[in-house]
Amino acid sequence: MASAMDVANFFIDVFKGTDDPMTMLRAMKLTYYAQGHSLARLNAPIFDEDIEAQTHGPVIPSVCRSLARCKDNSIRKTVGEYSKRVFSPEQIKLLTDVGVSYGMFTTGTLSSMSRAPYGPWGKVCTQNRRDSKIPKELIREHFSVNERLKVFDIEFAIKNMRPLGPCDPEGNTILPKDLDD
Repeated sequence: MASAMDVANFFIDVFKGTDDPMTMLRAMKLTYYAQGHSLARLNAPIFDEDIEAQTHGPVIPSVCRSLARCKDNSIRKTVGEYSKRVFSPEQIKLLTDVGVSYGMFTTGTLSSMSRAPYGPWGKVCTQNRRDSKIPKELIREHFSVNERLKVFDIEFAIKNMRPLGPCDPEGNTILPKDLDD
């Protein structure tokens, strides 16, 4: 089974070439969402480690320890041993869907969303149980009902792409400099 740090490294690897930097907090939140959606969609955890309800939201202590030196700095490379081979094809699809669905949000937005009062973190904190484990069943229930994950279908996306400008008779986009020819 993959570890929580394997999941965090998946997102670090995917987002390393983008303009939107990966930080410890962002990797933590994406890993939390991956666990929630794995419990809901696959009916199994993607990693075994517990998620704790801490003051600033759901926290995975092992990820926190592994990325502690990064703090708010941009993370440009994976940490420690990492291979996508630890994931099944279904898990890769799930992680891709999580990245597509949540990757567009800022770290602050992801953090706020994960601290919703009606969510697993809010329910545990309301019971004055901060710094305690959030039960996986509570996470599964929440993501099954409240956080339905969209499935990204690459074949559908490619098939339904529309050109951004005028096309030649074969359907190829004509670039602006080509109009002078």
